Amino acid sequence: MDTSQETFLSDTLKINLEKKNQKKDNKEEKKEKADAEKKAKKEKADAEKKEKKEKADAEKKAKKEKADAEKKEKKEKADAEKKEKKEKADAIKKAKEEDESKDRYTQDVLRIRYDMYRIIYIKTSEIIETTGLPIRHQNPPEDVTENMVKFIIQNYDNDPTCKWAKSIKMKGIKLKGDLWSEKYSVNSPPEVKAFTSDGPSSFGPTKKFSVIYFFDMRGWFNNIFILWRVNLTSESCEWKKNKMNKKDTHEDQCLQGKRPHIAWDKLYPQISDHCVKVYEGTFEGIFTPLATVSVASQ
Repeated sequence: MDTSQETFLSDTLKINLEKKNQKKDNKEEKKEKADAEKKAKKEKADAEKKEKKEKADAEKKAKKEKADAEKKEKKEKADAEKKEKKEKADAIKKAKEEDESKDRYTQDVLRIRYDMYRIIYIKTSEIIETTGLPIRHQNPPEDVTENMVKFIIQNYDNDPTCKWAKSIKMKGIKLKGDLWSEKYSVNSPPEVKAFTSDGPSSFGPTKKFSVIYFFDMRGWFNNIFILWRVNLTSESCEWKKNKMNKKDTHEDQCLQGKRPHIAWDKLYPQISDHCVKVYEGTFEGIFTPLATVSVASQ
């Protein structure tokens, strides 16, 4: 083989090798490009997936926050409505209790009731006089006598808290007796004994009182009323030892289960040291406070 042939063969081999290398390079380049595209595609997909997840998470979070806010708002609204309802119920309850503790037996009511009794008394007297019938006059109603005493106590005995026990209700307290006052125990309230004649007053054998008032109405038809306060309790020795008759004391008759009874004119001498005349005056005078009367008389 001559030199020219060798040169040709060498060049041919060289060209083929270059082509082979070029082909190899193209293949590698193509692979690198494909890998890069695949990587870019994957990165893009991952980014989109991440963005989608973040968006979903943000929407979920926003939805939850909105739900929580709505739930909170709903709860606050429910709590406010509940509070308002409770306050309204408490206000109604308080108003009811205040209304029940208010003495509804007013001056006007007493005037009407007193006039009713006076008219009946006058008409009954006329019937007795014209017919001679043995009709007995009725005693003054207890609501009239007890409320007359109530107003005298308020205006002349320095106790504006005095109320008619049957006209009021106190929460959790069962009222007893004729009158109620902040000055005395609810279990031992003020007692009232009214009388229009010289006849005896009677006393319950188990009756408890912190003070007792005697309302002398013997001159009522001439518009004269006298109220005495006796500063003794039902448990006072001075009260228990009062003679109801020659033989028995008040305590004796109570122990026997009897209702002790005695006329004021026989009782007063035994307890005079404990008696205070609170009022002597007219029916209308009981409604005028003592201070007003004192000023007017000066």
